[in-house]
Order: sequence, then structure tokens, then C-alpha cells
Amino acid sequence: MTQEPSERPVNWSMYLHVPFCKRKCPYCDFFSVTDRSLIPLYVDGVCKEMQIWSDAVSGRGHMPMHTLYLGGGTPSVLSVSQVGRILETVYRFFDVTTGAEITMEVNPGTVDAGYLSDLRRLGINRLSIGAQSFDPAKLSFLCRIHSREQVFETLAGADRAGFTNLGIDLMYALPDETLNNWQTDLDTVAGLQLPHLSCYMLTLAPGTPFYDQYEKGGFSPCDPDRCSDFFVYTSQVLKNAGYLHYEVSNFARERKFRSVHNTHYWERGAYLGVGPSAHSFLPGVPSDVDIPVSGRQPGPGKMPGVAGHTGPVRAWNTTDIRAWLDHLAAGHLPWSGHEILTPDQETMEQIMLGLRTDKGVGVNGLCQETRELMGRLAAQGLGAFFNHNGPDFSIRRFRLTRSGMIRLDSIVEALIQGVMK
Repeated sequence: MTQEPSERPVNWSMYLHVPFCKRKCPYCDFFSVTDRSLIPLYVDGVCKEMQIWSDAVSGRGHMPMHTLYLGGGTPSVLSVSQVGRILETVYRFFDVTTGAEITMEVNPGTVDAGYLSDLRRLGINRLSIGAQSFDPAKLSFLCRIHSREQVFETLAGADRAGFTNLGIDLMYALPDETLNNWQTDLDTVAGLQLPHLSCYMLTLAPGTPFYDQYEKGGFSPCDPDRCSDFFVYTSQVLKNAGYLHYEVSNFARERKFRSVHNTHYWERGAYLGVGPSAHSFLPGVPSDVDIPVSGRQPGPGKMPGVAGHTGPVRAWNTTDIRAWLDHLAAGHLPWSGHEILTPDQETMEQIMLGLRTDKGVGVNGLCQETRELMGRLAAQGLGAFFNHNGPDFSIRRFRLTRSGMIRLDSIVEALIQGVMK
């Protein structure tokens, strides 16, 4: 995390997890709770956690925050004053760059026009609206707390508040859903000409109520062939409507409306995760930086059970809110675990994340077997090689075609097996 004078500045991002919901959705496996009486303590906690991070890197101007993302849960259950206090703390302890992308997830049914105007006044400049659908039947099946009308009201309120960078989340491939059903949602968003769309297939995650229903024979998920049809159809319809399909589940009307924050993840940029269950990625922790983690005596550059480590670090916070608060009260980062990535793990991450996007993955440095497998995929129409040209470099890259994207998981697995041999 130190920067030599000759090094280029490293942009950082911050993710703030707001683990509160009015009601837990039956398909969601993100950490969240419905006890909103904990919110005041939570706000105190995230401010304390940011202070601990700031103290750990005190005096270093090399952590410019170019994106900030408030996700959840349902961040819009926070009051305007609570959001304001969190943002004020971010600006107090970190160097937020001019023009930084500051995103907040909001759910219809939890906001009104006045609330959205206040968010804009606080400096939130991008909204991610959790609509999931405009179809009342789908909203009912997904147990959403809002109606179709409230989605339109939220969009209208965002427009009046002056938000020009916003998008919505939509879900498809529900049990028994047809392409005609899904076409209605696609026609609606295409008509609205929203800057950004995130379109996700319904997945059944273990531990969720929907998964339990599935195991008990309550319903059957969309079969793989139908999922493929849905994916190809979605990509083609939105392309025809003028959207760039820049990541497996994400579409932007113009390049400037791509999610800068999520792109930072896919490009393995450095980020801090604040809040219960939040994850952090540190490209490197030098010997003169003290990371105050519970379970060890303070000491420069030491991690629990690791001495003199090198390499990128991934860490994750505890998911227990009370334990998270206890760690912070003791002056520790509330990590429940971490790992130091090996070179092979770094390569695997580059492949897994890079192939999700239209930028693909650089082939320089990959083993011969992996490059040959990519060549076979290209010959089958599942991928393509191209040159990525920049001001200082020309890098040979590989990306999946739409047909390849359908087989993303199996292709990534095959490529990674080549890396590990």
C-alpha cells in the first residue's frame, strides 16, 4: 500500500454494506437483517471502521477513492441524516477524487421524491434501483414490497432530483416464465431508455427460502437450455435497443454509463469493504503499514498467523453485527478471515473476472496449454483474440463471444485447469 515516487497512482474504491431490509427476499443470499433498531449502532460502527482504516494508512496520499458504493441489504432504509453522516466521514478520512462515482442502491417502496432529492444534494450521483420487474405477478412471486406503479414513481422522482446516471436491476428466467413474459419487461426498459441495466437470472442459493422450497419440490427452476435461450434473447434484444453488453449481466446505453465501481472489481482494482460481511482487496501490504486485526499483537505489516507476507490480500468482515461492533470498539478491523493470493490464484482471478467482460483477459504470461485452449474456443466460435491498444502498450487479449458467455462457468473451469497444471 506504499507508493514509490516512480509508481503510477493507484485508484481505490470503497464498498459500504448496509445490512438492513424491511423484509428479506426469499432468493437473496446476501447478508441482511430486518432488525432496524440496530441502524444507529451500525452507523457509528461504519464511521469507526473508516477511522481505523485511515489511521492504518495515516499520512499516505496514495489512496484516492474514485468510487464509493452503498449496497445492501437496502441502503435506502437509512435516513437522509444517516447517509449524510456516512458520506461526511468518508470525505473526512479519505481523498475522494473530483468526479468520483458515488452510487447508492435504492428500492421502490422505501423512497419518495423528497428523499431522492436529498440524496442528490448530499453528493450521491448514481442510483441503482432494485426493481426486479414491472410485472405484478413476478413481483408477487419474488415477494417484493413494491408495486409496478412504485417503480415508475421512483424513476420519476430520480429524474426530478436530477439523476442522469442511474439504472435498474431486473430478474428473469423464473420458474415457468416465458420469453413473452420477459419481453414485456425488456420493452418497458427499452422504452424508458435508462442509462444502465443489470439483468440477472434467478439463482437458487443454498440457505435461502427459495432453495428450501426447491428441495421440497415446491417448484422447478428454469432448465439450462431455457436459460441459454433467455440469455441470448436478452443480449440480442438489448443490443438492438442500443445497449452495450459489457459484462455478463450488465448493459449500458453509452460507455460513460458503465458502472465504474463494478468495473473496478472486474479489473481487480484495490478496494476497502466497510460494514458487516464486506470484503476488501489489498494489492499489497508493505512492512511499514500496521493492519490492526483482532487476534494478534499490533506490529507493522503482520497479519494473523502470517509473518513477512507478500502478495495481494483478500479479507472479509464478520457477518455478526454484534461481533463486528465489538471488534471496532477494541480498535480492530472486524475481519473474520483473509487469504494471501499465490501467483496461480492471481492468474485464476484474472481469467474468471476478465472473461465476464467485453475487455476479456490478457494472454501475455498465460501458460501454453491455456493459450492453446483459447485458440480452440476461438475456432469453435466461442471466443476471439484481439489487440488492446493503449498509449503505452499493445496487449493480445481473448474474450468470449455471446455463445461463449452462455458456457462461461465450464469454459472458465477448463481454462483454470490449464493454469493449475
